Amino acid sequence: MIPLAVLDLDGTVIGSDGQVKECVWEAAARAREAGMKIAVCTGRPAFGFAQKVAERLGPDNPHVFQSGAHVGYPDGRTILVTALREADVRSLIATARDHGAVLELYTPSELFVERRTPLSERHAKLLGVTAIVRDLEDVAAGEPVVRAQWVAPFGEHEPLVAATPEGVRAATATSPALPGIAFVNLTRAGTSKASAVEELAKHLRVPLKDILAVGDSDNDVPMLDVVGHPRVMANGSPAVIARYGRVVPSVEECGAAEALDEALSLPIA
Repeated sequence: MIPLAVLDLDGTVIGSDGQVKECVWEAAARAREAGMKIAVCTGRPAFGFAQKVAERLGPDNPHVFQSGAHVGYPDGRTILVTALREADVRSLIATARDHGAVLELYTPSELFVERRTPLSERHAKLLGVTAIVRDLEDVAAGEPVVRAQWVAPFGEHEPLVAATPEGVRAATATSPALPGIAFVNLTRAGTSKASAVEELAKHLRVPLKDILAVGDSDNDVPMLDVVGHPRVMANGSPAVIARYGRVVPSVEECGAAEALDEALSLPIA
C-alpha cells in the first residue's frame, strides 16, 4: 500500500459543478481506513472550500496550498509559508493596472482584489470566500503576500505571463468549473508544488518514491515529476498527458477515486 496520496483539486477532485463527487469521498474513506494518508496539493488557499475538502480528506495531516507557498494543517497550524518579495508584488500590481486585468493577492488567511469584476466574483464564489477590496499597494506594503494570481480568459493571460518579474514563478492551471479561464499562479521563484511536496514528505517521513500524486494541468507537473507514482486525469492538458504513461479516468468519471483504490494495492518500492 502507498503510504501517502497527494491530490490536486480543480480538474482532479473538483469537477465542473464545483463539488467533490461522492465516489471520491468513498474511496478516500477506504484509503484512510487502510492506513493511507491523503493530502491535497492545490493552488487554492487554505481557507474556504479547499480547507473543508482538506479537512475531510486528511484531517490529521498537513496539506499543500497556494501552489506550494503554504504547507499546513486544516486547523491552521503552519509548517511552511513562503512570501513574495514586496518589489515583485508591486511590479505585478503595475502590470494589472496597465492591462486592466484581474490580479488576486493572497495572504495565508485572506484574498484581496483592487476591484470587483464579474470574473473575480465568479472565482471568489468558486473558492467559497469573499474577496476583500483594497488598494493592492497597501496590501503589498502591510501584508505577507504568499501568492498572487492572474484570472483571465485563456489567451488573454499570455501577455500577463510575459511580464512576470524575474523573482516570480508563473504556472498556469484551469478549472472545469470555470471553463475557458486561465489561472496563473504566481509564487516566489523556487516555490512550487514540487518543493512543497518535498517538504510534506520530509515532515511525514515518507520517501518521495512511495508517494502517489494525481493532477491534470501544467501547474501539477513539478509535483508529478518528484513522486514515484504520478497519475494524470484523462481530462488533463494534452501536454501533461503525453508526459506520463499512467492516465486515470476524467474527474467526471471518478478518476481520483480509481487512483486511490489503485494506491491500496501498489507495493512500496
